[in-house]
Amino acid sequence: MATRRTVLKGLSLGAGSLALSPFLNHFARLDADDAEQNLPKRFVFVVKASGLQAEFINPEGLQHGGGTLVDEPLGSRKLPESLASFEPFKDRLTILQGLSGKMCNFGHSSFYGALGAYKATLQGQPLAATIDGHLSNLLPSVFNHIGLKMGDGSQGTAYPAISAAGKNKQLPFQCNPELAYQNLFGSIAAGGDIRKKYQRTGNVLDAMAADIRKLKQQLPGEGKVKLDYYLSGFEALKDRRLKLISMQDVLKKHAPEVSDKYTSKYATHQLEAHFDMASAALISGITNVVTIHTDDLNSSYQGLGITPKVHSVGHGASSGEMSSQDCRNIIRTFHCDLIADMATKLKAIPEGDGTMLDNTIIVYVSDNSDKHHSSATEWPMVVLGNLGGRLNSKGRYLSYPSYGSPAHRHTIGNWLTTLCHVAGFPQDHFGQPDFALGRDVDQQGPLSELLA
Repeated sequence: MATRRTVLKGLSLGAGSLALSPFLNHFARLDADDAEQNLPKRFVFVVKASGLQAEFINPEGLQHGGGTLVDEPLGSRKLPESLASFEPFKDRLTILQGLSGKMCNFGHSSFYGALGAYKATLQGQPLAATIDGHLSNLLPSVFNHIGLKMGDGSQGTAYPAISAAGKNKQLPFQCNPELAYQNLFGSIAAGGDIRKKYQRTGNVLDAMAADIRKLKQQLPGEGKVKLDYYLSGFEALKDRRLKLISMQDVLKKHAPEVSDKYTSKYATHQLEAHFDMASAALISGITNVVTIHTDDLNSSYQGLGITPKVHSVGHGASSGEMSSQDCRNIIRTFHCDLIADMATKLKAIPEGDGTMLDNTIIVYVSDNSDKHHSSATEWPMVVLGNLGGRLNSKGRYLSYPSYGSPAHRHTIGNWLTTLCHVAGFPQDHFGQPDFALGRDVDQQGPLSELLA
């Protein structure tokens, strides 16, 4: 019986060979006897500014801030309003409360500390790899790490002091979606102005279709199904380019600042484009680790009707009839809706005995814990996905004993250590300890409640 490797060995492709190579390389590894071991592990980190307010992510009837561990199934509990889009994914959702991060700098931002669990500043170089950079080094792909950041339309590449591949190794973030698209998918849209690039995208994808038909004839049923879904990621990009070319009048009518590139100048529209590209990058297999920096203190959410910038909202500024808290709720809901949309796309892609979402973890967190001016005593997180059951969550609310209580000892370092364990690369501790809590040896290890 022919294996995937023998089928692919004799296959010759034309124009689509480069664009299809990540799929082919992945598919070649999935022989029946070791498929589960070879399934990719994927991580997405969605980092916001101005705090992820702990009280607004508690499910109905549950509270954080006590002196004992609260470990409850989400079950039939009603999710908070801003997390409502996660309802279809409740069976793989984890809401984490009670972790502290006093080993980090705090205030407006902890910078690399949020994903690194160490002291960091905006101007200083990173002391070590952050968790996304660390995992990207261990789970390499065409792009080991993809960083995307909501900008103002004028920025290209930025270094927001969020992610690092190692000591003194900052990771870049693409701010402009059009440039990000060219960097990520330039192999299928090269040369000429943007209209020509979009049209060339269609030409290459048309050529790919012939290769796909040839490939499908030689693959078993599972491969044919996944190949169809794999192509849909590229088709979505093609459709969006072509639609935007033909819809300029409509776009200008509803968003006067729309450029002749493929996205609006509204930062919210750009963030939507970033999530679309992140999903396509994961689906196409060109990366296993993505970090999306949704905003910073100077970001604008005018596309949501919020006129003050994030910094002003954090200091209590209202927007029309919307209070500061209304604005924060709307922004948080917007982020969660984008994450849920990504999860929906990944869930539609067959992989192994399940879907791509089964092999993905998405972490939603703030770069400065729970408040606009943080003290890092409470660092809430929302986690969607369980990496094939490696993360012990079938829908859980975990609130660890609060900082200052006798039983408190769990920090964001323990959480980052947990991610190393579920990724298959266990280590004693990730990041720096909080010496105010005692000896570093007492703070080692993952969050045992979350290990399968």
